[in-house]
Amino acid sequence: MEFRWMYLFYLLFVLMAILVVRDVYSSFGAYIRQIFVESKVWKTGIAVNADIISRTRTGKFDANIPIYRLTFSFTTREGEKVQSTLDRALDAEGVMRYAPGNGATLKYDPKNPKRIAMDDNDKPLILGD
Repeated sequence: MEFRWMYLFYLLFVLMAILVVRDVYSSFGAYIRQIFVESKVWKTGIAVNADIISRTRTGKFDANIPIYRLTFSFTTREGEKVQSTLDRALDAEGVMRYAPGNGATLKYDPKNPKRIAMDDNDKPLILGD
């Protein structure tokens, strides 16, 4: 039986494709998953005012804008104190707006309050009657 070099090229192509997909997933998988979670929470979540506890740079970029990990603290309707994080691409204005000590408006999933979503055009939530 004769050795076919074409099969070796096919094997190398498949291995390279697997490596590329794995690299893309490790770089952007969490960010893509966060987008789907935020979309669901934004539709069904409960709005709340939150305090920004910390802001750290992740070392990743989205369209040449650095991505920061924001940690929020808020109280649910049931009175439970929750801390949760969210990755967000912030330009210079966003870095100032989302500085620790500032507030933001979030929505959280009532079934799992650690799942949160934030609108980039956040305005303070006015709670009343």
